[in-house]
Amino acid sequence: MERIPEPELMERKEQVIAYDEADFSKGEVNLINQIDHYLLKKNISLSEKDLIVDLGCGPGNMSEKLAIKWPDTEVVGIDGSKEMILRAEYNKKISTNPKNLKNLRYICTDIKDIKSNNFLFKKKITLLVSNSLIHHITRLEDFFNTIRILSSNITVNFHKDLKRPLDEKSALRIKAQCSTKYNEILTNDYYASLRASYTFKELKNFTLENDLSSLDVFEDGDQYLVVYGNV
Repeated sequence: MERIPEPELMERKEQVIAYDEADFSKGEVNLINQIDHYLLKKNISLSEKDLIVDLGCGPGNMSEKLAIKWPDTEVVGIDGSKEMILRAEYNKKISTNPKNLKNLRYICTDIKDIKSNNFLFKKKITLLVSNSLIHHITRLEDFFNTIRILSSNITVNFHKDLKRPLDEKSALRIKAQCSTKYNEILTNDYYASLRASYTFKELKNFTLENDLSSLDVFEDGDQYLVVYGNV
């Protein structure tokens, strides 16, 4: 199936609310466990000296889980959508246990505008994460240039995203499954995201052709891809 790009930012309030109210916790917890397993395998333990950045943080679901999983670190969520950041700040404010999120803050900026001197972080980024971000980026080089800028020699990258279905029939089947769990707005957005996603071959070839062979790409089940490693 040919890739059909979608808008890079989710800025309509009804979109943001639909996304925020959906339950993606199973996939988010699975991603946290994958990251934790990788860090343990590499003998990396995160402490107060470490900085975690969640790119394309949306309403903060993943950012909050990262902050709770590694409470001694500093966690920063970044998103280009003002509505998403407002929602993330709101969710943090109404958290049942705000003390668990004292190490979390948010920044609103388009990732394509990030330069090496954008943020005066006092620490190097130890863990750079994104969940369902890559398909929003029209050009792969924009995404990989950003993680190059933000990464240092100590940065572990872990980026999970949707995998584009083989054909339209498969995409419509997944859309139909989504419609049983999500409302019409989110179902249509999910379908658009499927069509905008990249394939394993596209991501793997890009890393090999652009001096990024230190990053690995693997298929996580039938519907997801993960890009991980050091830049």
